[in-house]
Amino acid sequence: MRHPTRLDDCQYLLSSPLNYTLTHFADHSEGFSHDMINRYLAGDRIPPPLGVGTRQRPHRADA
Repeated sequence: MRHPTRLDDCQYLLSSPLNYTLTHFADHSEGFSHDMINRYLAGDRIPPPLGVGTRQRPHRADA
């Protein structure tokens, strides 16, 4: 039995525009249980792109 991956999660999110619950994902995925998906998502960390969340000075037209 294989474990869920980020690719599985992304494909599910793209194909399911209305219901993003773990239960729905597990019900519509072969071989993945709710617990398997929950454990995967609890350990997956996606860092933000560089520069996101940093303060930048406002642009001045006269500078």
